Amino acid sequence: MATLYYDLSEQFLASGSRFKYYGISRTVMEIGYELAQSNADVRFVIFSPAHDCFFEVYPRIGSESPTGVLDPNLPHEATPIRLRYSFPKASAIRDVLYPLIRSVVRKINLFRWRSVSKDRAKEVDLSGQVLVSLGRPKIMADYLTALGDKAKDISFYPLLHDMIPLHEFAHPSQTMFSNNFTHDNHIVIRHAKGLLSNSRFTKQEIERFSESGHLPAIPKVVAVSLAHQLRETNEAVSQENPPAPYLMSVGILTGRKNLECVMGALMLLHEAGKPVPHFCLAGARRKRAETYIDQAQFSPIRSKIHYVLNPNQSELRALYEGALALVIPSKMEGWGLPLGEALWLGVPGLASTAPALREVGGDIAQYFEPEDTATLAGYIDSLQSDPEYFAQAKAEIRAQRHMLRSWADVAADILVAVQ
Repeated sequence: MATLYYDLSEQFLASGSRFKYYGISRTVMEIGYELAQSNADVRFVIFSPAHDCFFEVYPRIGSESPTGVLDPNLPHEATPIRLRYSFPKASAIRDVLYPLIRSVVRKINLFRWRSVSKDRAKEVDLSGQVLVSLGRPKIMADYLTALGDKAKDISFYPLLHDMIPLHEFAHPSQTMFSNNFTHDNHIVIRHAKGLLSNSRFTKQEIERFSESGHLPAIPKVVAVSLAHQLRETNEAVSQENPPAPYLMSVGILTGRKNLECVMGALMLLHEAGKPVPHFCLAGARRKRAETYIDQAQFSPIRSKIHYVLNPNQSELRALYEGALALVIPSKMEGWGLPLGEALWLGVPGLASTAPALREVGGDIAQYFEPEDTATLAGYIDSLQSDPEYFAQAKAEIRAQRHMLRSWADVAADILVAVQ
């Protein structure tokens, strides 16, 4: 197979960010690790907005990396300020001021780049090469726009994680985000030689939105289901778990992520006079979630709510291992890493019936309709009050552990798809 260039721009731009352990950035990191361990000829690149070109980088891997998995091996000081390269619609004021703003930001980014020694990054021309990117569409759209005609000479294989912003789940204030998302995906798809998706559900979504005209004509789409694995790392654990028994959710919010359902189920338990377990919200701080939980209606159970902010991978693993169950009530997902991670570690998963979550959980998760707080409350009560029920749930996960996917499986599937 020809040399494959793997894009770490997502990690580069998220350097030092609270999101570096989660979602898309986590996926880029994990698959990068496995590609580095493979026999394939893989080289790693990042796009520099300071130079409008790609640089080959030499990542730190495993115990050498601060993440315990993989990082681009560039100093945090080099992290650039990101500005969009294109917009869905014209704006008279913005289009006049933007070139000046970009000029100033470029100078700042060039100054920051001075912290990168010559042995850490080497400019590379990707013309005629194969580029695989698993990052966010907005980052891919930026560098495709910056490269202009040169981008047409790259055999470009992006992985698309979801089409959720094209649905009606977005918060009203996120209309601009939805428009930008659509615009970015148009650019990505038009430049792609082939498309990858993170689930069969996302593949169907891409094809459906292309047929309806919301997206342009698409090349072949190959579904590469993501992993269940939560890799063990050597990071220090400094955060404490909530008191047992506790439920946990990762990155949960109101709206599409459906925090409302979990809080409603806990209130049903309280009102029925049944024990209410502690509830741990792990991930970045979300004021929207905090504001919702601070409502007076939840005052009877507010002492049960715990926030674990920005846990590293070792801390996240410890949270899973101590949990009664993982709850993921989302109305829609592209895949659902937390559900897979919980099952990988033998922890019961309580998931909504969203199609992608059914792909992740198969026959070993327990499902409820996104608005069905009573069924969720029943599952929670059974897990904490019926030892036999809890033991059976754990036994079913152990019995099907061999069916769960590792990150090595995902990397191997990507190599086959691109080849």
